[in-house]
Amino acid sequence: MNLVGSITLKGIAASPGIAIGRAYLLDRRRVAPPKRHITPHEVEAEVARFNEAVRESERQLREVKLKLGAAGTEHIQILEAHELMLHDPMLVDGARQMVRDQLINAEWALKKTTKSVRELFSHIQDEYFRERRADVDYVADRVLRNLMGTSQTAVTEIGPGSVLIAHDLSPSDTALLQQTPVLGLALDVGGMTSHTAIVARNHKLPAVIGLEHVSDVIGSGDIVIVDGSAGLVLVNPALEDLQRYQQQAMRYSVGRAALDAHAQEPATTLDGVHVRVAGNIELHDETGFVLDSGAEGIGLYRTEFLYMNRDALPDEEEQYRHYREVVERCGPLGATLRTLDIGGDKLVSHVKLPKEANPAMGLRALRLCLRESSLFRPQLRALLRASVHGELRIMVPFVSGLAEVRAVKRLLAECHAELLAEGVALPRLPALGIMVELPSAAAIADILAREVDFFAIGTNDLIQYALAIDRANEHVGYLYHPLHPALLRMLQFILRSGAEAGIRVSMCGEMAGDPFYTAILLGLGLREFSMNAVSVPVVKQVIRSLDVSACEALLAEAMALPDASDIEHLVSERLGPMLGTRISREVFDPMSHRP
Repeated sequence: MNLVGSITLKGIAASPGIAIGRAYLLDRRRVAPPKRHITPHEVEAEVARFNEAVRESERQLREVKLKLGAAGTEHIQILEAHELMLHDPMLVDGARQMVRDQLINAEWALKKTTKSVRELFSHIQDEYFRERRADVDYVADRVLRNLMGTSQTAVTEIGPGSVLIAHDLSPSDTALLQQTPVLGLALDVGGMTSHTAIVARNHKLPAVIGLEHVSDVIGSGDIVIVDGSAGLVLVNPALEDLQRYQQQAMRYSVGRAALDAHAQEPATTLDGVHVRVAGNIELHDETGFVLDSGAEGIGLYRTEFLYMNRDALPDEEEQYRHYREVVERCGPLGATLRTLDIGGDKLVSHVKLPKEANPAMGLRALRLCLRESSLFRPQLRALLRASVHGELRIMVPFVSGLAEVRAVKRLLAECHAELLAEGVALPRLPALGIMVELPSAAAIADILAREVDFFAIGTNDLIQYALAIDRANEHVGYLYHPLHPALLRMLQFILRSGAEAGIRVSMCGEMAGDPFYTAILLGLGLREFSMNAVSVPVVKQVIRSLDVSACEALLAEAMALPDASDIEHLVSERLGPMLGTRISREVFDPMSHRP
């Protein structure tokens, strides 16, 4: 036991809720490899030792998969991707070749090769794909430990009433968490799109990540409070803080249970306006969890996650099976599947593309798909085939103008005709929509609305590009304001254009899942939201607690204000009285995460 004095650490609020328990320190720090030069006569023995460590790593991953069984299907793909990495030419063959060429021991060769592979990932701008560097580290660290005969503490050894403290968790660690009594998580590293953060939210485990040095500060046995809503970790808190958080945790638990109990009820405002609240997913296995959280279908299925961490692109048949499963599980509620949003530095290695100075604005998403029809056609064909089994909508991302929309429509019609000629029964073309996430698309929303069946507003990119800021840049992040007057005017025009054309308009960016913005969005006329599973019950209850006419009055006041901070203050001031006592303040406090 390593009891330190009472301290408070600030990190990223990755998953809401409060966990109070004894710290369980999981040592996942990298081991330092020995470095030595070898003689030519030692090379084959060293390569054989390396090969044996790789085989042992494969055995360990298979063992984890067996422990997970059917309950761990959403994690199996991650573990299978790690098995594939154990045969990756760049990583594993590269290490073997380095042993032979540089006459160095296997541990040193693996470390140098891993560094080279990580550097490739470091240049990726997209946060999710950049964080895939960790997958390379997990695989390399497993092989390294097997080379050195160094064992790791097992996640399954965590006892009841524990809060897990670690530098980071491997996907296999994360997958096994659901088989432990762990109450919450606190990690040195990670981002909102890391696999651990996603799993924590999906399983309602309070989590704070990005704490930098929490694994150095906290020792096993310390009393720890994880406030996943505020992004705080309290170590050995004072008695009054402990009692305050115990009461708050109890109120949160009661409030959350009340929300979950009403999760399946429709989101209908006080004045009788029904609002559709759907869910976002990255993997097809998440569909059931999202629907159980009260989502009315899938509003965004990010299909690019199916393409990651594998040695070959998924073929048409594999895609069809995944898409069909999602559509069948959603039934009449329907599912919106977004076509590939990859490209530039974000693309998997086996698709060759030229290097770009600014890949975020280069050959990516729809631009890439229209150029690489061999990539796009199998996905469109798979989507069309899956549409037979339920209400499927196709959505294309990163549209900048009308020509792109018409090109997609032509290609989709060609694929439809091909399948009909092959004898596939396709009664009709599914609904086709676009992500409105670029300022150019927002500016001509009235034109685009006449060409498509629906809009989905992607606020993450729309805000970023409209305000010319990089959300990941700490120097300009303060300028990221969803209530900026420019954005509100864009949203107003998009929604008005959709209404005049008679098409559906939804929102699937982070703004949709933040209950602080719900009243403004209702006032703008938004009637379809899509968000992560944890946010669904909260936003639905907020909607049930609001009156559309009051939201429209709030919007009118907001549109007359000149600055985002003024609008945020107005919303903060009015939201409490508008919600009244109809929703637990412990579960939703509109001021809790505001500047």
